[in-house]
Amino acid sequence: MTKTNRLSQIFAWVIFWIENILIISIPVVTVLHPKDVTGIPDNISKVIFSFGFLGVIIILQIITYFSIRNIDSYKWNINLLILGLIHNPLYLIPSIICMVNNRPI
Repeated sequence: MTKTNRLSQIFAWVIFWIENILIISIPVVTVLHPKDVTGIPDNISKVIFSFGFLGVIIILQIITYFSIRNIDSYKWNINLLILGLIHNPLYLIPSIICMVNNRPI
C-alpha cells in the first residue's frame, strides 16, 4: 500500500465513522427531543418503513466497511465508487485517488 493510498484509506475511515456516529445519534436525539412530533410513530406503516430504511442503511454500511478495508483491490475500489454515487458522495474522493494511483502503466 502506497502512502497516498494509505492517506485516502484513512480519509475514508474518517468519513465512515462520522457517518456512523450521525446514523446513531440523529434517531436518539429525535426520540429524546420533547417537542418533536416526528419522533413518535403514529401508525404501523411508519414503523415498518423506518425499520426497512434502517436495514438498507446497515447493509450499505457493511458493504462500505469491506470496501474501505480492501481499498487496494480494484473490485472493492469500484464498489466504493458506486457507493459514493448512490450513498455518500464523499467516498468518491478516496476511491478516485486510489484508482489513479493503482492504474496500470
